[in-house]
Amino acid sequence: MAPFSEPNRRYATGVLVLAVALFACGSTGAGSLLPSTPPPSLAVPNSPLTQRATPSVVATTTLASCGAARDVRALTPIHSFSVSPDDLAIDARGRLWVTARQANQLIGLSGTGASVSTQTVSGGPEGVASSGSTLYVAQQDLNAIVAVTAPAHTVVTFPNHSAHAGIDGIAVDTIGERLLVPDSPTGQLFAVSLTAVAGPRLLASGLGRPVAATTDPSGNVFVASEASPGLTELSPSGARRSVGHFADLDEVVYHAGLLYVTELDHRDVLAVDPSTGAAVPVAVNLPAPQGLAVTSAGTLDIVDATTNRLYSTPACGRSS
Repeated sequence: MAPFSEPNRRYATGVLVLAVALFACGSTGAGSLLPSTPPPSLAVPNSPLTQRATPSVVATTTLASCGAARDVRALTPIHSFSVSPDDLAIDARGRLWVTARQANQLIGLSGTGASVSTQTVSGGPEGVASSGSTLYVAQQDLNAIVAVTAPAHTVVTFPNHSAHAGIDGIAVDTIGERLLVPDSPTGQLFAVSLTAVAGPRLLASGLGRPVAATTDPSGNVFVASEASPGLTELSPSGARRSVGHFADLDEVVYHAGLLYVTELDHRDVLAVDPSTGAAVPVAVNLPAPQGLAVTSAGTLDIVDATTNRLYSTPACGRSS
């Protein structure tokens, strides 16, 4: 390619500066949807920040690329557990981490499902999320988040004055600098910085019983709830809208232009178009689909709490 002329070089530099400025504005906008409230008690992480791997570019898919829904008997079994599993996360090295709330366990697996480790995590471990080399686990009985990689420490505790169960699912956003925490008992969504000493920031309230959250590359946050409004989108500019019509969701993840959710009432996993709310089933007849994650290879890993199994099935756009 021929070198830039001086006018073109100045133009390209101006475009680059503008793009960086727009990115900086978008990366922090989600944290200003609502004013922050007095923070719950916060224990400052005392481990050094680890570098997060840069995500690879994934081609966008649509609902038209989804194949026929697979019955649970047609799903690929990856691992059978001796305890009832719950939530699921995949770290930067492709390892799987599964919580078992009733057994107070965190189970580590290789990508093929071979057992790697089992460690005790007290307080009813539910949601699990990974950022760099650090694993975060939601302790539902304590309504708290703990970092379980050495040195283990409590990251944040939210007061729960209700008779309802505490925090369910948690997630690290696409930038990797915030932990998204749906405070299930209060119907609120908080963001907890992983890089700064600061209290949790309130992003939204009135979400029913929120149990999971995810983000897309544009910084939109999607929150799944067990009851109405079901699935809610929160944009970086502060706009808020319901996505589709769902009643009893337990998980939501984003991959290649689509959302994937688990429906406990219909015992299935759906692919959802985030722009229209239209949905198609991907996996059906799962007794209790709880954990959900997408691998780097583009497959959906599904944890079922009744069959005590980890299953795998292709995400939309993949034939096998």
